[in-house]
Parts: sequence; structure tokens; C-alpha cells
Amino acid sequence: MWFFLGGVAVWLYLGIVVLHLLRNFAAVPAWIFVGAALVPATIFWIMVHRLRTTDSITAVNLIVAAVIGGTLALTVAATFDTLVGQLPQPRIDDLPVVTLALAGFVEEFCKGLLIVVVGWKLAKTTRNGLFVGGAVGLGFAVLETMYYISSKFTGADPIIAAAGEAAQRGLLAPFCHVLWSALFGAALFSAAAKKGRFRLSWLVVATYVGVAVLHGAWDGSAALVIALTGNALVGILAQLVGWALSIIAGALIWRHVARKEPAPPLPAEPVSGEPPLGSAPSAPVPA
Repeated sequence: MWFFLGGVAVWLYLGIVVLHLLRNFAAVPAWIFVGAALVPATIFWIMVHRLRTTDSITAVNLIVAAVIGGTLALTVAATFDTLVGQLPQPRIDDLPVVTLALAGFVEEFCKGLLIVVVGWKLAKTTRNGLFVGGAVGLGFAVLETMYYISSKFTGADPIIAAAGEAAQRGLLAPFCHVLWSALFGAALFSAAAKKGRFRLSWLVVATYVGVAVLHGAWDGSAALVIALTGNALVGILAQLVGWALSIIAGALIWRHVARKEPAPPLPAEPVSGEPPLGSAPSAPVPA
């Protein structure tokens, strides 16, 4: 909690004192970064402290997954999103409907691809998949949210507009990206557990479709409903329902998987007076 509250204090100081009062816009990148990274960094802090000494992955593995995996996943996803955006499609408020509808399938595929890459040499367990997938989603969320916050830093009062975007996406989007990627990672690692290598299975396909639909509901439910009904109020309600379903459904499934795959138990303590298991017997003391 202190980590999150400290980050909020830094973000507010940068926004109110440095940007608004002192008008020092050299701090804009730092303010945007803190706003985008605060919730993901807090979740990452919790994830690292959830690791146990018996886990076969480390905090370094998660840092690599978040930084390298998240960055490359966004790079590949941005490429495919742009290509999909070139398709003829209806637009609502200048937002491409087809691109929004397919964003979940494109971005979750790219994140899954990088989960496989960064997890190639790691032990294939469902628990490891939850951690690695969640870390890739965190890295992806930070970079994507930075873009959305910076895109709002325009107009007569850019600080207010960007702060509103940071409050919305910075607080909610990381949870969704972490949930979706963690579940997909768990499915990928679970399918690889038997033979120790990644493979395609019905579980992987079903999980991919599920998280992609949840992602699509998060991104494009309002635009799609407005396109079908022409009613903006119904579109807003659909957006709220889509957000709620994405978070609740993902959280419940994640909780079920996490409870089903707890940390490996610690080795049994030897009985007092007995040598530890596997140790050589002590030589008899000569008379």
C-alpha cells in the first residue's frame, strides 16, 4: 500500500506543482510515465512478493518478461493493428469499428507469442504461466497507457484531459491486461507441462478466444453497440457492462487457476536427531 500511495503522491506533485503551478513541461514525460506505470508497478510488486523459495522462476525472470516481453508484444501488436486499420470499415467518432473488434484477437495473440518466447527455457507449470503471462501484460499495459495519456495532452487544459485519461486507463486497463495475459500464459504453460515444450491444444485455443473476446468487449463494446443501434446512451451502458464483465470474469477465472496451482511445498523438515534426507550417513566414532 505504501508503494502505491507514494507513487500517487509523486504523480500529484508533478501534475499540480511542477506542471500546473510552475509550468515546467519538461516533467511531462515523467508525469505520464508515473501515471501509466503506477498501478502496473504496484501489481508487479505484489507478484514478486507472491513468489516462494520453491518457485522455479525469479523476480529477474518477471522483469525480463515485463520489459522485453511487453515491449516486443506492443511492437508486434502495433504493426498488426495498423494493418487491420487499413481495411475498409465503418467509423464512429473517428474510431474504426473493425479494428476495435479485432484488437483483442490481435493483441492477445502478440502477447501470447512473447509469453512463449520469454518462457521458452522456463519450467512449464501453470503457476509459472500465470506469473510470466501477467508480467508480459504489465509491460504491455504501461506502454499502451502512456500512449493514451500523451494523446490527451492537448487543448486548452491538457493537464486535466490527460489526468482524466490516466485515472481511467491507468487504474483499470492494467488489471485487464494482467488478467488476460496471465490466463493465456497459464493455458500455454499448462499445455506444455506434459512434454516440457509449448504446443497447441484445445485449452490454449479456448483460452485465447475467451481472453480475446473479453479484450474486445473492453475496447469496442460501446462503438459496436452505437454502430448497431445509433444510441450513444446504450453504447455507454454497453461499455460499462463490458468493463465489468471483463474484470469480474477474468478475476474469477484467475482466482480459480491460482488456487488450483499453489506454490510447491517446502521440503519436509528432518526429524530431530536424524540426518537430512539424501545426506550421507555419518561415520561411526572410533572407541
